[in-house]
Amino acid sequence: MNKKIKTIQSPSSINGLIPGVIGNRAFPTNNFTNSDPFLMLDHIGPQVVGKDWKLNGDGHDHPHRGFETLTFMFEGKMNHRDSMGNRAELNSGSVQRMNAGSGIIHGGDMEADVNTGRFHEMQLWVNLPQSKKMSTPEIHNATVDNIPSIKKDAMELRVISGVLNGVDSLINTTTETQVGHLIAKGKGEMTIDSFKKSSNVMLYVLEGTATVSGTTLEAFQLGVMSQEGSEIEISTEGNAQLLLLAGTPLNEPIAFGGPFVMNSKEEIQQAQRDFQEGKFGKIS
Repeated sequence: MNKKIKTIQSPSSINGLIPGVIGNRAFPTNNFTNSDPFLMLDHIGPQVVGKDWKLNGDGHDHPHRGFETLTFMFEGKMNHRDSMGNRAELNSGSVQRMNAGSGIIHGGDMEADVNTGRFHEMQLWVNLPQSKKMSTPEIHNATVDNIPSIKKDAMELRVISGVLNGVDSLINTTTETQVGHLIAKGKGEMTIDSFKKSSNVMLYVLEGTATVSGTTLEAFQLGVMSQEGSEIEISTEGNAQLLLLAGTPLNEPIAFGGPFVMNSKEEIQQAQRDFQEGKFGKIS
């Protein structure tokens, strides 16, 4: 049985969050906040910025606590640094999972893709269960060459987390998720299966246009899928990119405090104190 699009959500603009580059926040927005276990999706680009475009990250290092991030470097480069002493270069096609856990400070420089002159990046926040919010911070980087994929016609489905169509990812978020990046280079069709009825499932169009279970989605639109059904049919007539999100809801209280996501206001206040007292470490 196919899942159907229940609602179509439009993003809020975050133009300039990365200076000079268009940006869209798929959620949360004024009209859509119920994306448990996903907390936020910020989409930067795609935009031609020129092959020499660079953004110095000095002065922009910032803290996090209580959730995980998935950073997708679709096109471009990021030089990641953090207070755990990690250094990593994320090039076009790379994905990074970062467990902020009990507290981490991170940042980095950004550059355009030297071949296309475009910059295209996305960050997804995934909530941690209450029992894991103070876990030890860590990062896991996956290059374009070690992300498994499924190819059919003009389509390629990159399996970022969880299992999709029987293919297991190398990245696994603490909270159970299935995340896929679908790239279409022309006309094609693909059925993606094995979604649990308990999961919240969404599709976000990064670029182009796609038909999802009979409904057309345009660039930057978010399709929220029905709970019923275990398969999604996707078809394209031309170039397009989509992000597939499925996750088991935690159904726990959520308290937002800027870069911190906890279960109560008191925990947010504690996170702020801990950061101010230097307990998140420092980048050296």
